[in-house]
Formats: sequence, structure tokens, C-alpha cells
Amino acid sequence: MMRIEPAHSAGVADRELLREVTAACQWWSTQRTWQVSSSHTGGGVIARFEQSVARRVALDAIALALPSATAALITALRAAGISPGSVVGVPALDWAASTAVAAALGVRTRALPVNPDTGLLDTARLAGDTALTEGLTAAIAVHLHGLTCDVPALRRARPDLPVIEDAAQAWAACYPDGTAVGSAGQACVFSFDAARSPSAGELGCLVTRSPELYRTAVMLTQHPTRQLLAGIASPRHDQAMTRVAPVVALLGGHAVQRYAAQEPALRQAGELLVSGLRAAGLPVLTDPRQHTPGVIAVAARPERVRAALRGITLSQTVRVQSVERPGLHVHADARDDRDLRKLAKTITTVTIMGRHRARRRYRRKEEQDAALTHRVQHR
Repeated sequence: MMRIEPAHSAGVADRELLREVTAACQWWSTQRTWQVSSSHTGGGVIARFEQSVARRVALDAIALALPSATAALITALRAAGISPGSVVGVPALDWAASTAVAAALGVRTRALPVNPDTGLLDTARLAGDTALTEGLTAAIAVHLHGLTCDVPALRRARPDLPVIEDAAQAWAACYPDGTAVGSAGQACVFSFDAARSPSAGELGCLVTRSPELYRTAVMLTQHPTRQLLAGIASPRHDQAMTRVAPVVALLGGHAVQRYAAQEPALRQAGELLVSGLRAAGLPVLTDPRQHTPGVIAVAARPERVRAALRGITLSQTVRVQSVERPGLHVHADARDDRDLRKLAKTITTVTIMGRHRARRRYRRKEEQDAALTHRVQHR
């Protein structure tokens, strides 16, 4: 019977944080680099993290580490020329970040149609009906709950429409054509926050294949020294800099490297879960071979998913971290759409993570401490 592991106590969580930092330091001590790790230059461990993210997208991709995926999305829109008063298309069903970023930039949003089964941007409709995107400065394609939009098809049909990808929930996923997420839009943002895997606690990354957009993003956010190193002859000094601390990039680089080693086990566990959930009669939306490893989206309420999971046994190398609703929001333009509101409450995500020996040891220590406390209190 599968066990869904509860959250750790504060003591265990802090011990795990120390373990992650120690493991990351040990990993970095084995790496060769001639650069100093500095947020002023973007060198050392920051450069390594950015390179590891860019390599997952495309050979000619360039990455820029930023403090969060929200900061990365703001930067991507600004670098793409989105200014106050612009109108940006966003999915009618979305995570809260797109609307929050638009409000921060003084940008208006317009709801775009979504697939009634997955809640993802309906790129086929957008490609076939130009009226849906008329007057838009750009569109944000959000890859939700590990699933992916068909951005390449949209770009082929509407090459005049700038597309920014929000892949905060789609690390290591592919489009339907098998190419890596983030490689089709003008820019893409990834999240490595505490709720993601791989996680660095709080970290984002902007990826683009456009050197011009990359230099603009660097000019908008980075120290003048890094701007010079990026080929900007007259660096800005008046911008609000949003640099990443080397220790955070260290955690991110180590997490990405470790996740790559765990990816085969996560995909294998995903295939097992998908098979078991479908055998229980649940409509699974995820293709484990294409979508984000370790994230399974199901069109059913959490209690039904949890009940089905009890009959599935996973290997000892992975564990189910959470079974929950992804917290979707219906755009104000579509608030009267009952089917959309129902879909927002129906989708459940199952998150699988790699299991570490140290985590099991801390779990046993936590249980022993709880048992000792109980005995002392009941003497």
C-alpha cells in the first residue's frame, strides 16, 4: 500500500536544508571552474546553473538566473518590449502569476480559449482564428500541471505573435512534437522554488534563443560589470537590479544535476502510476514519456485519486510527495463559464520525488523524537 508522506516538522525540515546545502557544496568542490562565483559577474556557480538550464532547452539557448520565476516572467515581458498599456493574451484558466505580473507592469490581459479537458491554452483555435489574437501585443503560453501547450504549432501559424512561455510547472517536459519546452517561444521562464522539483528553495530562470532579448534582460536586471561581459557597451546604472546570490545558484545547479540522475526513475514511476490510475477508472491527462517527470495530472478530485493510489506500489527510490489541486484561477473575462470553473476544481496533481537515504534517516529520527516526547508527557 502506498504511503503519502506528510510534511516534516520544522526540525526535520531544517536538517534537510542543511543536508541539501552540504551536498551542494560537496558537489561544487568537485567541479572545475576558472571563474569566481559572483552576482556582479554572473560567473562560477551562477554560470554553471544557467548553462545546465539552457542545455535542457536547445543548443543555442541562453539562460539568465533570476530570484524567482515571477521576476523572470516580468523580465521576459519587459525585454520583449511589453510596456504599460499593452494588451497581453493569457489562458482563461491559469495560475495566478500571469495576472499578477501583468498588474505589476501596468499591462491589460485578455482571456484566451483553453482546452476543455486539460485547461491548457487551445493553440489549435488560436492558430485557426486570427480574431482571437487581434490587438494583442503578445501571448503568454502557460504549461500547467506538468502538461504542455503546442507552442511550435502556434508559432508556425502565427509567426507575427510574440509568445512568452511560462514553464514554471513544466521542467524537462516536451511539446507534442518531442522538442524541449522553452525552445519555441521568444522566451521561457522556469521555476525552481520550494514547491517544484528540482528545487533550490526560491529561484527562477529566463531562457531564450534570441541574443538581443538576452542582452536586454541582462541590461534590465544585472550589475554593470555583467552587462559589460554580456557585450553591452554602455551599461545601465539606474535599474533596479535583481541578481541571484551564488549560494542559491549553487543549490539550483546541484538540484538540476541530481534531478537529471533521478529522471529515469521518475518517468518509470509515472508510467506505473498512470497505468494504475487508469485501471481504477480515472481520466489521466499526463503522458509520462512527454510531460514533466514526476508530475501526474488527473481529471478527478483529490479524494478519488488518493483512494486509487492506495492500491499502487512504487519502488523504494521514489515517493509520493503530494496529491492536491493545483490552485487554478479563472480569468475575469471568463468568470461566467461554469464548465471552466468546474474544471478548475476538478484537476488534481500527483507529485513524485526521489527518495534520499538521509531523508529516511531524518524521518526515523523524527518518529523517535515524537515517541520519546509522548512517553515523557504521559509518565
